[in-house]
Amino acid sequence: MAARQYKKMVVFSKYVEGIMRQISDSHTVLQNLQDKPGDLDVIKRELARITGILQVLVNKLEANPKESEDYKYFLSPSKYYLENHDFFREIETVSLLYSDDPMRLKRIRLAILDALDEKNLIGHMSAFLRGL
Repeated sequence: MAARQYKKMVVFSKYVEGIMRQISDSHTVLQNLQDKPGDLDVIKRELARITGILQVLVNKLEANPKESEDYKYFLSPSKYYLENHDFFREIETVSLLYSDDPMRLKRIRLAILDALDEKNLIGHMSAFLRGL
């Protein structure tokens, strides 16, 4: 019984680690953009990816409280981000009028990055991934 529980914890840990790596990868993509024409599509794609993956992370952590004990400090900042930040409407507005304006692209991109850094969400994930 203990061996099965351990295996379940390992599988859960690997799953959460994979989710965090995907979020970290998308965060890195956003950081490295040069705010050129065409970047709005990349911003939109990475934002959708981050938002979807964060929702999966929240759902997984809430559904598995016992296995989630080591990850509880990700839950609150993740929920905060999902509840308080929605950049899709702003991106749609910009895409209609200013999709090639580097300053507007930069402003949206930096707002997304700042929101992810709020409540130290990305900091917690980076520290966790470095510790592996």
